[in-house]
Amino acid sequence: GTVRREQVTFGNAMLNDCIRFAFGMASDAQIAGPDWIKSMEFLYDVVAKGAPGASREQLQAMMQTLLEERFKLVTHREQKEMSYFALVPAKNGPKIQAVKDVPDGFRGTTYGGRINSILPMWGLAYLLSRFERERPIIDQTGLRGMYEVKLEWTLQQLQNADAAPGPSLFTALNEQLGLRLEARKGPVEILVVDSAEKVPTEN
Repeated sequence: GTVRREQVTFGNAMLNDCIRFAFGMASDAQIAGPDWIKSMEFLYDVVAKGAPGASREQLQAMMQTLLEERFKLVTHREQKEMSYFALVPAKNGPKIQAVKDVPDGFRGTTYGGRINSILPMWGLAYLLSRFERERPIIDQTGLRGMYEVKLEWTLQQLQNADAAPGPSLFTALNEQLGLRLEARKGPVEILVVDSAEKVPTEN
């Protein structure tokens, strides 16, 4: 899915993907429910437009309403004991620069093992969870506001034996951003899908 200006677009997406964005869940492991919401057998195109100047939080609330109305989505939150990675400052502190205002027309990029964007720390944890599937990544940096994030690492599944190996995600976070992933176990908030319709109502 993409967020551009005041529009959220999901193409050929599982319902789980839409739910994850709408409710701000960093990882798929934080969403429980019927198997079909994470099945490639059921894919959807979803476009939601917000009012001019709508914040990401407002777009998420709008997406929640859309899912509840079109898919008859019913959910509840609960705590579950699980292993996770806490995103925390490294020993010598963060190396990232706070950004007061996002420049007009700015579009961050995320592909392969590269992030070049301006985002909050919970947003960074959200993006990193796309690549680290072993366990959820939860923001526990204590940092508020927006930050310029330039991060590059080597994806294990894309490593080329003939190329010089790049840093792992763990090493890159420490060296480039002054952050680290700390393995922990404890209560993590999850979203439980109680019910949802496979065929959404028409617009």
